[in-house]
Order: sequence, then structure tokens, then C-alpha cells
Amino acid sequence: MSRINLQRALAGFAAAAVLASGAAAIAATSSQLTLTGTVQQILAISITPAAAASGLDLTGSVTQLKVATVVAEANNPTGYSVSVSSLNQTSSDCGAANGPCFHSPTATLNDDLSFLLLRNAVAVAFSGAAGSFISSAARSSVGGDTYDANISYDGTSANLDQATDYSETLTFTISES
Repeated sequence: MSRINLQRALAGFAAAAVLASGAAAIAATSSQLTLTGTVQQILAISITPAAAASGLDLTGSVTQLKVATVVAEANNPTGYSVSVSSLNQTSSDCGAANGPCFHSPTATLNDDLSFLLLRNAVAVAFSGAAGSFISSAARSSVGGDTYDANISYDGTSANLDQATDYSETLTFTISES
């Protein structure tokens, strides 16, 4: 190959290299990054018994005695509900037709003592074994909404079998509204 042809060939390669690098130099001046994330459903309840929840004097009378703290947490914007059910009423061990009662399966007369459950100072209305503890039309605050579970009863006129223990189990259930 002659020297002139060699120079022309090298010049052609150089021009092609400049064009190729020019295409890279014409890159976009902006681009986008799309970020996505997910918020998981929050629907939780916790019950912390107060010291007063055990060892109750059922021959006495109490008014709005705090027996537990209920924390309900939900992130549904339409709200949440907390229902409560009585084990003794479900088992047909309560003499009253509605609501919870203290009962002893070993008492000789199967005595029981009905009591009133209150959310803070508001009585919980029961229909049979179930009641509505709270119905909220909004999501809870961060960390949950806190409520006191209180009870009231009058055991002064009840004729309970004094030689045995009485109990009740309340089940709190949270659901979306």
C-alpha cells in the first residue's frame, strides 16, 4: 500500500473513531428513577392486665376498677372495631342472659356473679356473649389507641360459695371496619 493510501486509511479510521465517540457524547441530559414501596396492613391488639385483675374480692363492691389496658392498632383509613366475648356466657354458665360473669365450675350451687365491663367509663353493651368494645371510624394513632378495661360489680348481696375460685375469660378481637 502506498504511503498516501496508508495515510488516507488511517485518516478514515480516525474519523470513524471520532464519530463513534461523538455518539457517546450525545447522551441524554436527564433520566428517571421510579421508586415504589409498600405499606403492610396493621391490625393488632394487645391486652395488659392490671394487678387488680387477679385476687378480686367478689364479696365486695367495685365501681370502674381498672383490670387491663387495651391497645388497638389499625392503619385502615375507614377504621377498626374491637369486639369482646365472654367465655362463661358462651358456655351458658352465666345466670344472666347477657354479658360476662364470674363463675366457678366447682361451686356446689354453680353460683355466678354478673359484672359490667366498661371501656374507660362507657359501659359495653352485650348481646348474649358478645359486645362491642370500640368502633372507630378512623385509623389508630401511631403505636395504637389505648383504652382502659374497667369492671363494676356488687357482690355484697350475692350468695356465692366462698370456698372456691371464680373466673371469667374475656376475648378481645380487632377487625377492620
